[in-house]
Amino acid sequence: MSLERFIRQITPMLLGRVGPEETAGVLWGPRPPQPDARRLALYARFCRGHRFDAVDHVYGEVRAAVVARGGEQAWEGLVEGYFAAHPMRSVELNENGSLFPEHLRDALPPGLPAWLPELADLEGWSWRTYVAGDAESDRTGNRGPARLASTVELRSYQHDLVSWLDSEGERPNGPARKPVTVLFWRDSQLRARRELASVDELRVLKCVWQGAPLAESGLAPASSAAIVEDLRAAGIVLGGS
Repeated sequence: MSLERFIRQITPMLLGRVGPEETAGVLWGPRPPQPDARRLALYARFCRGHRFDAVDHVYGEVRAAVVARGGEQAWEGLVEGYFAAHPMRSVELNENGSLFPEHLRDALPPGLPAWLPELADLEGWSWRTYVAGDAESDRTGNRGPARLASTVELRSYQHDLVSWLDSEGERPNGPARKPVTVLFWRDSQLRARRELASVDELRVLKCVWQGAPLAESGLAPASSAAIVEDLRAAGIVLGGS
């Protein structure tokens, strides 16, 4: 059998679209040789495990929400449905789950909460912030003009996921419906951080991003200066000191 034909026949199993028994029949007929068939089944389990590894680590809170409402079977169906639509392409395992939030927005199964795609987006950006490469503009630290750290990202959501995730004691059944903007960044200790951004902070961040005077924020000079200092201490704003 040519390598090209072998790859063509085994690919559906690698993608989770057919089982190892069916694949063994395609490769060897009704009486597949042993231990080849057992090895094939082992490899199928290995590939399946990788599909779940690619999303379980990044989207732990999404997984918990789905399992709480539909059990492990609901999560397994969601993951397999995602990879049926978005087969693995990247050698970086977790990168293969990068379209999971988009998939949930487009194909959210009945019975799952409307905020689930937003939760996936938040978890996805937390991971992206953690693994983002170091930018040359960050290496000079607080020397040079005021600027945003390269890992800074702002995301808008219709639910207050941060307050919900950070709830003390028993967590409510779901986040409050409330438009918020979440600020993502990686601090000086290389920890991925995310916090709710206030309106005043957004005004100051806009000025820093545009290189505009803080007076254009519309805040009192003392207030805008204090916000910049807080943002600089957190590692969100660099330079300008």
